[in-house]
Amino acid sequence: MIQTVYRRRCRTLVEIGTYDGVHAQHMIETAGIFHPISDVEYFGFDLFELLTDDDLEKEFSKKPPSLAEVAQRLEGTGANVGLSVGYTSETLPKFVREKRNSGTAIDFVFIDGGHSIETITSDWSYVRELMNVNTVVLFDDYYSNTEPEVQEVGCRQLVDKLDRREYDVEVLEPEDHFTKEWGILKVRMVRATLRSR
Repeated sequence: MIQTVYRRRCRTLVEIGTYDGVHAQHMIETAGIFHPISDVEYFGFDLFELLTDDDLEKEFSKKPPSLAEVAQRLEGTGANVGLSVGYTSETLPKFVREKRNSGTAIDFVFIDGGHSIETITSDWSYVRELMNVNTVVLFDDYYSNTEPEVQEVGCRQLVDKLDRREYDVEVLEPEDHFTKEWGILKVRMVRATLRSR
């Protein structure tokens, strides 16, 4: 994630699944290497305090800190930070309309919010509307496992169906391993960009 922001000298950053803001802070600081920090824009989406126990289970997720805690962390960066609270099925459409109407180009999108196939598919349906040939989308949570515990979560089903005539798609190394009660969860990231026409 940080390497992508660095290599591509990204300035406008979108993160679906801000969580505690640590990744956001690192991305912003990396973008600030190449751009005045006051020109760096970060847009983060999460449920924060709205996250329910049902959401935690359905989305194969973890509970984020409060919006106030994350906002305080990111305000200290000096970047232009916008945090959206709520379900992305409601917050992303408005954001996409605003950015498209303003002509704002998005350089980098990190999709790591809800992990249900339904949520990831919804997030992608809006994110792809923001893409141009310079936009990089990074998906987290491409699960290599075949266990039933991960068949209805993660981005693998969506990524495997992406039209390779329209998108350049790369499943990235390394593969991370996490111990779960049912075994070892194997996770990789995926990079997607629009193919040049």
